[in-house]
Amino acid sequence: MKLRMKTLAAAAATALAAVAMPASAVVYTFDATEVGAFGAPTYGTITLTQDGTAVDFQVNLRSDLNFVTTGNNNSKAVLAFNATGVSLADIGSIVDASGQTFSVIQPGNNSPFGTFSFGIVCATGCSNGGSGGGYTDPLSFTVADSVIADFAIKSSAGAYFAADVIQVNGGATGAVGSTVLTPVPEPGTYALMLAGLGAMGFVARRRRMAS
Repeated sequence: MKLRMKTLAAAAATALAAVAMPASAVVYTFDATEVGAFGAPTYGTITLTQDGTAVDFQVNLRSDLNFVTTGNNNSKAVLAFNATGVSLADIGSIVDASGQTFSVIQPGNNSPFGTFSFGIVCATGCSNGGSGGGYTDPLSFTVADSVIADFAIKSSAGAYFAADVIQVNGGATGAVGSTVLTPVPEPGTYALMLAGLGAMGFVARRRRMAS
C-alpha cells in the first residue's frame, strides 16, 4: 500500500511539475483598432507554438478581414511584432493562403500602434485594397532559436502585435493590434492543469482513507 501511495504521489508531482512549465502554445487576440467600420473586437488571433528550439506563428483574421498592404513602401507591415534575442536570419518560412511572397524588415511599423522590432512585408502579389481585396489568412512563419516569452514586448505605442487589414465587404482599411498582456492558453494547457489537479486530489483522498 505504501509503495502504491508513493507511486501515486510521484505521478501527481510530475503532473504538477508539467503544469508549472511554460505553455507549449499561447494565443493572443487582436483586440484594438481605430477603424470604426471594423466593429467590435476580436479581429483575429496570433498563435505562438513552441516547436523545439523554434516558435511557429500562425495569424488568423476574422472572416470579414484580409491582410493588405497600404501606405508608402514599408510604411506599414502586413504583420509587425516585437522580439528579444532574435535576428532577421531567424525568421523564415513565411507563407499565406493566397500565394504572396514576403520579406522581413527592421524596424516594423504599423500606425497607430507604433514601431516594432520586426515587420513582415509583402514582396510579390501584393494588394493595396480596393478591387484587389487583400490576401487571405492564415499567415504563418517560424522564428528559429527562440521561446514564446521572447515576443512578450510592447511596441512604442503599447501593442504586442499589429496587422494591416482590409474589410472584405466595404473596403475599409487600417491596422488591428493586440494590446493584452496575458495570452490565452491553448486547450491542451488546461487539460494538463486539470490532470495535475485530479492526480493530487486522488492522492489526498487515498491518504485520508488510509488514515
